[in-house]
Amino acid sequence: MRQHTPLAAAALALLALLPAHAARIDTNAGLVDSKVITFNSYDGLIGTGPEDVGAEVGASVLFTSAPFTELGANARDLGENGLWGARGNPVDGLVDTPTGNGNFIASGFIGNSGELGFRFGSGVAGVGAYLNQFQIDGISNNFTVLAYGQSGNVLESFNVSVDTDWDGYNEGRFLGFQRAAADIYGFGVAGNGIVLDNLSFTTAVPEPESYALLLAGLGVVGLLVRRRRAE
Repeated sequence: MRQHTPLAAAALALLALLPAHAARIDTNAGLVDSKVITFNSYDGLIGTGPEDVGAEVGASVLFTSAPFTELGANARDLGENGLWGARGNPVDGLVDTPTGNGNFIASGFIGNSGELGFRFGSGVAGVGAYLNQFQIDGISNNFTVLAYGQSGNVLESFNVSVDTDWDGYNEGRFLGFQRAAADIYGFGVAGNGIVLDNLSFTTAVPEPESYALLLAGLGVVGLLVRRRRAE
């Protein structure tokens, strides 16, 4: 039987030399002890900010946006991506969802693209929000999710296109970042026709051992696959 322990040890040693890196996340499950801003205290405020939206969780979180953004919207038709933000109503067979129990943020539609930006008073290790976007059948549309450092530099970013049912109800996705250090000072979503709710963030970082072992395991699998192909 082959022993691959040396490969795992080598992967861990390399990881120890790497700088803190952000992992894209698609769930809020890993954001331990997170603070969640629901935006339910706002009702149709239209403007570009800055607006401190962090009072709900006792933190400083400055929000800025492009023109025609509504802070505290309560319903949006997202075209082919369904309906967003309507409150659950048992009579209609609807139930509360993470985005359906109050108000949210909605940016301008096509032609009014810009960025929904959040600036934290202190660094966070993980951040994300529930998101979706207006879609028209036959037209490709996407947006960019960004994490910023203390000086405003982009730490990480990715582009994504959300595709949900045309008759769906709050079928968005949770998207964000988790880093090995609390060095995220800004979070942004750039595009048009975007809806955002339940901004979540935490200063807790993943346990170093778990983080390293997870990445090392992925690296070892890759090495084994390449070795077997070579043989």
